Amino acid sequence: MGDPAQAHGLALEGLREEGEDPVLRYLAGVALLELDDPSGALEHLEQAVRLDPADPDCRVALARALFRLARFGDALRHAARALETHPELPEAHEVMALLLEREGKYAEADRHLARAARLDPESYPLPRRLPREAFEAQVKAAAARLPERFRRHLDEVVVTVEDLPSEDILTQEQPPLDPELLGLFVGVALPERSVFSAGGELPPRILLFQRNLERYATEPEALREEIAVTLYHELGHYLGLDEAELEAIDLG
Repeated sequence: MGDPAQAHGLALEGLREEGEDPVLRYLAGVALLELDDPSGALEHLEQAVRLDPADPDCRVALARALFRLARFGDALRHAARALETHPELPEAHEVMALLLEREGKYAEADRHLARAARLDPESYPLPRRLPREAFEAQVKAAAARLPERFRRHLDEVVVTVEDLPSEDILTQEQPPLDPELLGLFVGVALPERSVFSAGGELPPRILLFQRNLERYATEPEALREEIAVTLYHELGHYLGLDEAELEAIDLG
């Protein structure tokens, strides 16, 4: 989709002029997903499925919106329905893989990712999975690349690798955080900490989500780079830097 904001506007204009249409509802919903508005997308995509329950693209897009909103059980139902009727739809396999991961069914999830990659290798490249020790070694190497002003603060933060963000983490905010997020800083940022901070605070943490990172960056060099960028970004949040300040620093 070239310009999702424009596509959304055109879809709404079509709905006003032509009345209800599942394709226009689908296009409006997909555009809102591209614009990072799964809540807005949900209404359009639910209506698209009501209008055309046999359309697998509508089902998959609805499953993706529900996934983004951490409604994993509902999303799984729609993804499974799409695969029942159209087992060669790569998008359905990819969404099903995301949902199976949430249930800890990693081998089954990777089989669906492999199927999506066979059906459409350009759009769905197969991730390369690393043993946890190898991934953590990449994190240590990434830490060594950070600018010195960042490196000297690493001992103040616990860096933990997890497979995926937990549902508790995702749903602490509304709307929920994106289940595909790559990393997260948890705790009180350094500029906000003081001798008057409440006792018993948990130490600040940076969480890196291995399976999301592996899916996001499927080539070894790209994965190394993304681990470094994510670590740097989350440590920047601990240091209280805003997005513009983070963008201005080159890891080299």
